[in-house]
Amino acid sequence: MRTLDEITRLSARDLERIGADESIPVPEDLEVRLPAPERTGRPARMWQIAAAAALLIGVGVSGYLGTRQPRDTFSDPYEAYAAVEKALGKLSGTVSKGTESLAEAQSVIDKLNYWK
Repeated sequence: MRTLDEITRLSARDLERIGADESIPVPEDLEVRLPAPERTGRPARMWQIAAAAALLIGVGVSGYLGTRQPRDTFSDPYEAYAAVEKALGKLSGTVSKGTESLAEAQSVIDKLNYWK
């Protein structure tokens, strides 16, 4: 029997291999003993708490900052354009990394859904 710490260190490939091992006995009443997440209400509650926290933070930050007038920081439009290009380039790189992570996670989810 593995400890929880050992299980969390396993790679997705190891977990898939273990899941495909048919020599491991699975109790017949497993679904009865483990309630589905949608029946427990925990994920919905977590999203509600996260949304409320984000709303409170947003209201607090907007109240703290007040309504300030933006000021012009570039006198040369070419410098302003270069700064915008640089910022959007960084944003694009970050979004691309996030998209790659999502694609990897989706492939693991698809494999897990295959075994349902």
